[in-house]
Amino acid sequence: MPNEEDSLENTLRSLEKMVPDLDSITNEVNRITESIDKHFKAVASSLLEYPIASSIRESIQSSPWIYEKAESIRPPPSPPRQALPVGYLKTVQFWVSEHRAVTAAVVAFIGTGVFVIWRQRRADRMKRRAKRAKNGSRTEVVILAGSPHSPLTKSLSLELDRRGFIVYIPVNSLSEEHVVQSEGRPDIRSLHLDVTSEHSTVTAVSKFTSYITTPQHPLPHTPAHNLQLSSLVLLPPLEPSAAPITTLSAAAWSDTLNVNVIAPFALLQAFLPLLVSQKSTLLALTSSIVPSLKAASHAPESVIAASVDAYIATLRKEIPSKDLNIVQLKLGSFAFGTSVSTERQMVATAFTARADHPDWTAAARAQHLKEHLTKLTQERASGSSPRELHNTVFDAIVRGKGRGGTVFVGRGAWTYDLIGRWVPGGVVGWMMGSKRSSGFASGDVKPSEGSQEWEKVEHA
Repeated sequence: MPNEEDSLENTLRSLEKMVPDLDSITNEVNRITESIDKHFKAVASSLLEYPIASSIRESIQSSPWIYEKAESIRPPPSPPRQALPVGYLKTVQFWVSEHRAVTAAVVAFIGTGVFVIWRQRRADRMKRRAKRAKNGSRTEVVILAGSPHSPLTKSLSLELDRRGFIVYIPVNSLSEEHVVQSEGRPDIRSLHLDVTSEHSTVTAVSKFTSYITTPQHPLPHTPAHNLQLSSLVLLPPLEPSAAPITTLSAAAWSDTLNVNVIAPFALLQAFLPLLVSQKSTLLALTSSIVPSLKAASHAPESVIAASVDAYIATLRKEIPSKDLNIVQLKLGSFAFGTSVSTERQMVATAFTARADHPDWTAAARAQHLKEHLTKLTQERASGSSPRELHNTVFDAIVRGKGRGGTVFVGRGAWTYDLIGRWVPGGVVGWMMGSKRSSGFASGDVKPSEGSQEWEKVEHA
């Protein structure tokens, strides 16, 4: 143990002796490096003091060939990288991300338009045929309550007959019955009904009810089938002659309301029990353009449409929809065409005006004929296709379209109804160019001109 302690002490003493030696070595190294650095600085400063050094430096800087050689030796720089053109898809994506609200509106507008067009084309291509019995006989019956002289009545009757319905048109005179028979269709039939006589009306409706409820035998030794009253269609009346209210007499108002309001309501009331028992569909077709605008000189037409609207609204509240489906069709303009010449229509209008308004002066009649001629010219402009109306009537009868509600069909039907509801009357009158007046005055049109025009039309 003592020997080990002595050896450890000797070691520590030797290390203590070596530490001063290490410090001296480090100091020596630092001294040498400092002397070398001072030497190089002295050499550099001495060289700068000689004029030859500055001349060499200036000659090198002023010699262009050295830099040109260096430039020629240096590799040419790489061409700048052209930015790749952004594709249309990325441009559109960027624009959409920046204008999301506008994009959503455009997509909604285009999508709605495409959907409406697709649905319309699909509806046009769809086959529409009435149901038939097993033996092929017709079973669906439709009553068209309208004037046989109306182009709308003729168009609908022919179309419903083509699609497999048995069509009945109420008439109250032999001339109207001949008009129906002149179509030459066995399933377009006249139904003699005089609504002015309550007894004859009840008798005719009772016979018709018995015919509908009795099983039919089309051929001997064939199974019987039952008929179904599918619908009663109230058609709009022939357009009353346009005239200011101040020129309409009490007799003219009475005739207009009796023919176009009271008669259809009486006919509907007579068939109402049969319609409810058969769970049929009641279609009320009314004009939408003139009644919506409450146009000047068209008071009778506006009053008729308002009466039908009020009647249908009240009837809906009295009869549940499960017993009778009541649908109102508001019509726009349709391109039915004309079956007679304009001159013949003008002659018919002249005689109608003379019969309805015997107290009119020649000037007033001439003014009325001018307005009617202008209207006939405008009506030749294209409206909606009658096929649109035919499809809507069929869908309302068979497929329950617009059940218990109102359907707009035809060009301008919905638009003019919206204008009439929300646009102020003064703005509508200004758009139509109407002027307030106290009626026809003798000074508005010269009597000589009116008389000559009246005679010219009357002898046409």
